[in-house]
Amino acid sequence: MGWREAWRLSEAPYTEIAFQAIYAIRQGNLPSSTPDEELTEKALRRVTQSKLMVAFVLGLVGIGAYLFLTQRVETALGGGLPRGLYVAGVLDGVLVLELALVWWTGLQILPTFLGSSSMTLLETMPVDERTLDRVGAILVFRLFDAPALSCVVITPLVVAVSLNSPLAGVAMFLGVIAVVSVAIALALLTGRFFVRRIQGARGGGRQSLVRWSYLLLWAIPAFAMYGFVTFSGQYFALVQQLWYYGPAPAFTAFVLSFPFPFALLTASAPTLQGVAPTSTVDPLWALFGSLVYLEAVGALVVWLVRAPRRLVRSTPDAGGVGRAEDLRLVPSRASLAVLVKDLRTASRTPGYAFLILLPLLDAMAIGFWTVVNPANGDTFNLGIAAVATAALLATFFGPAFFAIEVMGYSYARTLPLADHHVLLGKVLLVAIIYLIASGLVLGLTLFRFFDPWLFLAFIAAEFPGVLAASFLELGLLFREARRRGLPIVNLYSGAWIATLVAIPGVLVAAVPLAAFEFLRAGPALVTFPSMGALALLELGLAALFAIGRPGRGAL
Repeated sequence: MGWREAWRLSEAPYTEIAFQAIYAIRQGNLPSSTPDEELTEKALRRVTQSKLMVAFVLGLVGIGAYLFLTQRVETALGGGLPRGLYVAGVLDGVLVLELALVWWTGLQILPTFLGSSSMTLLETMPVDERTLDRVGAILVFRLFDAPALSCVVITPLVVAVSLNSPLAGVAMFLGVIAVVSVAIALALLTGRFFVRRIQGARGGGRQSLVRWSYLLLWAIPAFAMYGFVTFSGQYFALVQQLWYYGPAPAFTAFVLSFPFPFALLTASAPTLQGVAPTSTVDPLWALFGSLVYLEAVGALVVWLVRAPRRLVRSTPDAGGVGRAEDLRLVPSRASLAVLVKDLRTASRTPGYAFLILLPLLDAMAIGFWTVVNPANGDTFNLGIAAVATAALLATFFGPAFFAIEVMGYSYARTLPLADHHVLLGKVLLVAIIYLIASGLVLGLTLFRFFDPWLFLAFIAAEFPGVLAASFLELGLLFREARRRGLPIVNLYSGAWIATLVAIPGVLVAAVPLAAFEFLRAGPALVTFPSMGALALLELGLAALFAIGRPGRGAL
C-alpha cells in the first residue's frame, strides 16, 4: 500500500484522537446523549480550532522577525554589532522560538494521542508493517499540520521580504524545516518518557518531585517568547561580546550551535545578490554547519516515520505497588481531598499543569527581572505588577480547573461528594497559586526592596478579591450545569463559554487593584484597608452567590 492508502486508513484513528481529546470517554467521562455524528463533528472542529490558534501564535513569531529587522529596532538593540551578525541573531531567536513552541504544542497533544489507543484496531487488520508505520507518521503530521505549515510558509516569506532577497527566504525555509523536524522528534521522545515514567507513575514524594520537575521543564518553552523579547538587549550584548572580546573557540561554538548556522546562512544570502552588507562571518562556516545539520535532519525524518507507531505501543512503567500492609488510607476533609486529586491529576496532564505553573513562572520572571536589571529602580511597582498579573492569571484560568473533573469523575462519582466540596477545593487551588506566586515575587524583590511590609499589605488586601473571583466563576459553571440538568463533567461547554465565565471573574479581581491605583497617592493606612474592605465585600457576595444559604438551595 502507498501513502494515499495510508492517508485513507488514518481517517478513523484521527477521528478517535479528536473525540478522546474533547470528551475523554476513556478517562472516565460519561458519554453525552447528543447523537454520535454531532459529537464527532464538534470534536473535529474544536481540534482544528486549537491547531489554528497555535498556528496563529507561531505566525506572529515569524512576523515579529520583520519588526526586529526594522532600522529603528536594529539601532536600539544592535548597537555596534555588524548588521549581518545582528540579522543572524534575530533569525536564530525566531528559529529557537519556533522550536520551543512546536515542541511545547507536541507535549500537550501527545498524551491524548497515546491514550486514545487509536491504532489498536489497525494493528489487528491485514495491513503490512510499512503502511502501519506510515499511518502513524500521518497521524502525527495531522496533529502538527497547521502549526508546522504556519512556520514553513510565513517565516521564510517574511524573511525574504524583510531582507529583499528570495535566496534568504530559501535558506530560512531549510532552517524552519530542520527546526520543525527536531521539535517533533523532541516531542515524541519526551512524550514517551512522560507516558512511561510519569502518566502512570505511583504517588509519593519522590515520584511527585520527578513529575513536577518534568512539567516545569515542559512549561519553560512557553516563556521563550517573553524571555527573548524582554532580554533581547542582553542577548545581543552577549553576541557582541563574543564577537569582539570572546575567545575564538567560544565564538565558533556559538556560530555552529543549532540552529544558528541556518540563521547565519540566511543573513549571508543577500550578500550574493548585493542587497545587504557582508555578514562579517565567513559564510563557509554557515554552509558547513547547515549541510551537517540537514544530513542529520534527513536521518531524523526517516526515524520519524517509524517512531509514532512504536510510541503508541509504549506502556506506562508504573512499577509495583508494594505489600498490602504498607498501604494506608489517610482520611481528610472532602475539599482538601478534591485539591489533592486536582494536583495529582495536573501532575500527570501537561495541559492542566501549565495552568498552575503559568502564574508562578510569570511572577518569577517579573521578580527576576527586578533583580537583574540595574536600570530599574521602581521595584515596588514591578512587584505589584507581578502580583496583579498572578492574580488575574489565576482567576482567568480558574474555570479550566472545572474541566479536571472529566478525569477525576471516574473514581469520585461513587462518593457522597457534595458540589460545594468540589467548589471549595478548586477555590483553594486558585488561592494557593496566588499565594505562592506572590511569595516568589516577594522573595526575589527583597534583593532590591528591603521594606516588605507594604508589599505584604498589598498581597493580603488583594487576596479576598482573588477568592471572590474564583467563587463567582465556579458558581456560574455549577449553576449552568444544574440548569441543564447535567453532571458537572458532562457540561460540554466550548472554550468560548469558559472565557465568558472568566471575564466577570477577572473584573472582580481587578476592582481592588483599580481601587489601589486610585488611592495609592494617599496614606497607606487608608489605601490598603480600603482596598481590603472592598475585596472582602466582593468575597461575601460571591460566596453567597456560589454556595448559597444553608437550607435555601445551597450547593
